[in-house]
Amino acid sequence: MKHAEAIAERLNYLGGIPTTKPEPIFVGNTLKEMLDQDAKDEVNAIAMYNKIIVKARDEKDVVTKELFKKILADEEEHHDVFTTLLEEV
Repeated sequence: MKHAEAIAERLNYLGGIPTTKPEPIFVGNTLKEMLDQDAKDEVNAIAMYNKIIVKARDEKDVVTKELFKKILADEEEHHDVFTTLLEEV
């Protein structure tokens, strides 16, 4: 939620309107299914944030670039946690 709040604040500052409609949530039937989905979601988030960082750099928007670099680091850490846990199940 902290990431969503930071992104919403940045969008608002830039004149955009943040959405409050989340994507559907997949709930697996087993721990492995849940961890698999979590890892896939992190991969998708990492790809999206990398694209945003490139766009922000191209637009010379340093604040947005730095915000998403911090969020990206968190997402990469989350991905590592999920993939490590998957090795154990």
